[in-house]
Amino acid sequence: MKVWVERALCQGSELCIEASGAVFATDDAYVSFVKLADEGAPAASADHAVVVPDEHQDGVRVAAQDCPAQCIRIVE
Repeated sequence: MKVWVERALCQGSELCIEASGAVFATDDAYVSFVKLADEGAPAASADHAVVVPDEHQDGVRVAAQDCPAQCIRIVE
C-alpha cells in the first residue's frame, strides 16, 4: 500500500493524526502531509506516494475513511 495527501483539499481537521499519527502530521497551516515522505519530495501526488509499513496500514485506511475532506489517497 502507498499513500499520499491531496493537500489542496485538506481542511485541517487532523483526524488523520488521530487515526495514524505515525504516518500523518500537519504543517503550521494545519495542512496534512505524510511524515514518511522525503522532505525533498513530499507525498503530494500519486507520483510521490509513500509505501506504508504493514503495521500502519489499518490506521491509514481509517484515516482515509474518516477524513472529512477525502484528501487522503491510497494506492494498493
